[in-house]
Amino acid sequence: MRAGRVRREVSDGDEAVVLVLVVVTVSLGMNGYVMARLCRLWGARRGRWFYGRLLLLSISPIAALVLESRIGNGLTGACFTLAMTWLGLCWLLLWILLVQQVLAPILPLPRPAWAVGVCGLACCLALFAAVNARWVTIRREQIPQLPLRIAHLSDIHIGSIGPSVLADIIAATNAFTPDLVLITGDLFDNANPKSRAPAARLAALTAPVVLTSGNHEAYTGYDNVRQMLAGTGIRWLRNDVLEFKSIRIIGVDNSFRADILRSVLDRAAPSPAFTILMNHQPIGFDIAAQHGIGLTLSGHVHNGQLWPFNYVVGVFYPYLKGLHREAGAYLNVSTGTGIWGPPLRLGSHSEVVLLEPLPRT
Repeated sequence: MRAGRVRREVSDGDEAVVLVLVVVTVSLGMNGYVMARLCRLWGARRGRWFYGRLLLLSISPIAALVLESRIGNGLTGACFTLAMTWLGLCWLLLWILLVQQVLAPILPLPRPAWAVGVCGLACCLALFAAVNARWVTIRREQIPQLPLRIAHLSDIHIGSIGPSVLADIIAATNAFTPDLVLITGDLFDNANPKSRAPAARLAALTAPVVLTSGNHEAYTGYDNVRQMLAGTGIRWLRNDVLEFKSIRIIGVDNSFRADILRSVLDRAAPSPAFTILMNHQPIGFDIAAQHGIGLTLSGHVHNGQLWPFNYVVGVFYPYLKGLHREAGAYLNVSTGTGIWGPPLRLGSHSEVVLLEPLPRT
């Protein structure tokens, strides 16, 4: 592989701080509503314990995330799993309780019946979502003019997934025998000992592998990412142009705006080779098409991961999943090969995307 460096001009902002503020605010509101409604349905009184538990449950996801990222042992891992599972369950309870509040005047059932029904439905959905999150599916797409077989992975989130899930992902990818593996960011969640150990298993990918940065690489720290990639053979493409066999690959660092993307594409020299753009967030598809990019690969949005969050994410991102076409250019948005946060998937799935040339006629 031969690479040409394109200068990086813009660094990521304080996305981690924004993420913390958003999560805490949403968590307080969501937990407050859910706990208040459950107390009403079960006929429980709200006392001092209510507000203490509200505060504890609201801040537990962030506290557990910080502890797990910095320490990463069995205890912090258990706390992280419990906190994130409750976050996912609370999200499901929120929407079920909102529907129940609308239906209650129409179906005047006793409160205990509503309480059992709401909690039972939420637990059943959470159980299904937990099993679904563990299952990695295969999606095949055919791309005109694509000369190679490519496996597209994204949002693996080593640190949120365990070694057994990572082993399944590697096995499914190798079984395809691709010419190239492209990972569009969020390979790592943190750099604790529990994440560093599985990272070495990435060397088991049999095809050449190229990675571009996601927002979680910035959270993990670029120096830590570089250390964990050492010995894996993975090429980390940061605002670079890379020629591989008969294709050209452009890897762009994560950004919540299209500034970096436009700057890198403007500086990249024209090429007759089929060009693939690796851009973590599914934004700037029109810009890529204008620059003659044949195929853009993105991830980041997880298709919402936990229904109905996909409708919330869809407000900010028009492309949530699948293959899209515009003016002869293609965009493939992965729903994510792993998970982040709640170990649940509902209305979405983890996937390895296999991109193949059109068969010759």
